[in-house]
Amino acid sequence: MLAELRAAILGGRIRPTEQLPEAALAQAFGTGRSAIREALRQLVQEGLVVTEINRGARVVPLSAADMIDVYRARSVIEVAAVEVVLELSQAPDTAPLRRAQEQIALAGGGEVSGPPSRALVAADMDFHRAMVALAGSARLSRAHEPLVAESQMLLNWHPVYSRSDYVADHQVLLDAIERRDPAVRDRVREHLELTMRLLAEEATRYADRLASAPPLVRSAGR
Repeated sequence: MLAELRAAILGGRIRPTEQLPEAALAQAFGTGRSAIREALRQLVQEGLVVTEINRGARVVPLSAADMIDVYRARSVIEVAAVEVVLELSQAPDTAPLRRAQEQIALAGGGEVSGPPSRALVAADMDFHRAMVALAGSARLSRAHEPLVAESQMLLNWHPVYSRSDYVADHQVLLDAIERRDPAVRDRVREHLELTMRLLAEEATRYADRLASAPPLVRSAGR
């Protein structure tokens, strides 16, 4: 049930900002309202659905402009963090960053291509949290955290991408940080710009799918 409802949202059959009434969804998917309720609860945790008092659940809004805005803001903070690392008199302890990269490799191992799994996305976000934490700035980490949360939701829309490349992309950052390579600033910018471009392109494709996909919930009797 969860997989079917998630696919309906990601595929555009249930659209951004659209309300998600339990009764209509149960009719559309041929299941009980309790199964729908549990699936919606999980999708709220994934960031694909939001709930509001007296209004129920709805699909989160999605736009390429929002994606670009989130990643530009992240770039400012993450580049600032690695600049601090370059200025430190002693190399920082990169063990948390290495552990995060190990989790990325574990979740993304093999040559399989596809959208990143939830485990891979979570490991990705932990890597970037650890990278910013290397600066030792509570303010940078606090400013970064809500952007990471938004990114974790946005990465549900990530298009097909080689898992081995996903792992390698983060290894480039780890190596540059451990070498304290001045080019790490550019590597971080390029890394985030690649993701931003992939997400924005997927948002555009998604908008095209919306134009042709029948609205599943409305067809269920709304």
